[in-house]
Amino acid sequence: MRLKGPGKLGWVILGIAGLLILEGAAPSPQNGSEIPAISERINAFTFDLLKHNAAGEKTAGNVILSAQSIFHGLAMSYVASGGATRKELASVLHFPDDDAQLIKYLSNLRRELMPAEKDKKLEVRMANAAWLDSTCFNFREEYVDEIEKGFGAALRSAIFEKHEKEVSADINKWVSENTRDRIQRVTSPGDLGAKPNGDFPVLVTVNAVYFKADWASKFDNGGTAKRPFHVDSAKTEDTLMMHQKSLLRYSEDEQLKFLEIPYIGGSYSMYIVLPKETLTVRQMMDLVTVDRITKLAQGTWEYSVDVLLPKFEMKSHVGVKDEISKMGVKSAFDRSSADFDKMIVKVNPLSRVYISEIYHDAWINVHEEGTEAAAATTTVHFGCSASAQPRLQLFHVDHPFLFLIVHNGSRSILFAGWISRPSELALGGR
Repeated sequence: MRLKGPGKLGWVILGIAGLLILEGAAPSPQNGSEIPAISERINAFTFDLLKHNAAGEKTAGNVILSAQSIFHGLAMSYVASGGATRKELASVLHFPDDDAQLIKYLSNLRRELMPAEKDKKLEVRMANAAWLDSTCFNFREEYVDEIEKGFGAALRSAIFEKHEKEVSADINKWVSENTRDRIQRVTSPGDLGAKPNGDFPVLVTVNAVYFKADWASKFDNGGTAKRPFHVDSAKTEDTLMMHQKSLLRYSEDEQLKFLEIPYIGGSYSMYIVLPKETLTVRQMMDLVTVDRITKLAQGTWEYSVDVLLPKFEMKSHVGVKDEISKMGVKSAFDRSSADFDKMIVKVNPLSRVYISEIYHDAWINVHEEGTEAAAATTTVHFGCSASAQPRLQLFHVDHPFLFLIVHNGSRSILFAGWISRPSELALGGR
């Protein structure tokens, strides 16, 4: 598909929406199994982003994010990048240098994440779409092919100028349909209007992820009750906690306890990492690394585990542009030096496309039947002319903890976050 236009100056908005809905359980990955290269990259970026959030001046008490969504979304920009822009994106997000390899890996991962057959207790979707304004730039045919074929994106023509409301509504409708209404808005007309400096949108891309599953071993509805949660060594909050006693995979090391709670069908699990002592979020994140969590996951054995887990619901908004800028991505946001030239046919040497903003919104609801979660990432580009015998283990999550939602086959993290102040959360529920 080739989209042509008179080559006006413009700006580009890319939006990525991710949704995860879980209600169930699955067995852990095989001990010692090799982690695919693409999952290693996504998981490394996940922990880098978590650690950077934890190390900020004001660490959020509770966080939920999907680095998976951000990775897929920014990959559609990365394959059009060059120079310092490309080097910085590759360094921070752990992208490989080979674009064809990246596209192939992500295509295979999307297929692997989605079950072959529909099941009322397990539903997984991942979809891409792109809105291109052919009145603004001549998009390179090679780039359009990569978006359409490599990323499997549904392409839609759009005229952003003076049609902001219509295009915004169409984008939000697509996101809502592909996330079962869990994410209803990733863009507004104001995002798509011309800016005072003359820049205006030419491209919007969206990645949507949806997951829903039942726990394999559900929590006892009658067992949910208020119990103390130790925010720190001096402060305790009464928190609704769910209870179950089940055969689950558990491990520990000198400082951390690890539990896998599987979802139905065996494809997905929730990992819970609980420090043995009550630590702050920053102290906890100083302890955890990808390698350490991998070792704990691979070292699990099946035990009879008495579990207490907070029932919670929360939303999180992360300014990803600020975060990854501090992590080392600079030129991608610079109007004068960003290099995304492989997106367009340049009509003059000073024309540029740059990232204006990246937003990431996420939501999660953990309850007795399972988990439901959603995330949306919006990236704004501007263009300028310029087995032992089971024994009982207590796993009472009564102080700050880290949680991960993982696809067992690929070992890829879909969602991750922490809870340290449950009083700031809405009560979980269906």
